[in-house]
Amino acid sequence: MREVDDKWDAYFEELDPEERKLIFSETAEKNDALAGFLATLYERRYEDPKNPGRAVDNWLWKFVYLPGLYRKRRVSKKALLTEVGRTLDDLYLNMVLSEEEEAALYREFRNAARRYLGTCLGKNYGRRLFGLKEITSDEKRVRACEELWMMSRGLALCSDKATKMSLFIDALHAEASAFCPDCDSIYDQLEQRHKKGV
Repeated sequence: MREVDDKWDAYFEELDPEERKLIFSETAEKNDALAGFLATLYERRYEDPKNPGRAVDNWLWKFVYLPGLYRKRRVSKKALLTEVGRTLDDLYLNMVLSEEEEAALYREFRNAARRYLGTCLGKNYGRRLFGLKEITSDEKRVRACEELWMMSRGLALCSDKATKMSLFIDALHAEASAFCPDCDSIYDQLEQRHKKGV
């Protein structure tokens, strides 16, 4: 399961949207059903619907936004459920997909998570004391891992959408594990805290 033709490996490994577009144009073949799905994913992820000429990463914005939604989960359950529903639509998790499309979506989630985690190593990520004090590299890795849990498994628990979000949860966990050596223990602690209502 989760197998995509090897010819797409370079596309899924590349983080820069413009480079990905070039790789796509060199890799896509006529009558390639997966290429059509990837083109749709690319458009949904990188094009600004209000300004089509402007490049954005809509999924990166989701990754920044969703941990905050989890942190504020007790403020409005209705708002949380509404936003999780939108997220399921935005991330194609409400669609019926072929096995190959599902595998491609999993790889796209991993790509988005890897891009997000790259931003978490920047000097401004997680600063303390009103932005005056930088946190260590290890602290950044732990915090980023916690945020991936919040936006995937945490929101799935809050919204009772674990089955719908399983592909997203698995992809983000795989990237978190590669990024942070203590990922599994961090995930376990967060799971226990969530169960206790903390």
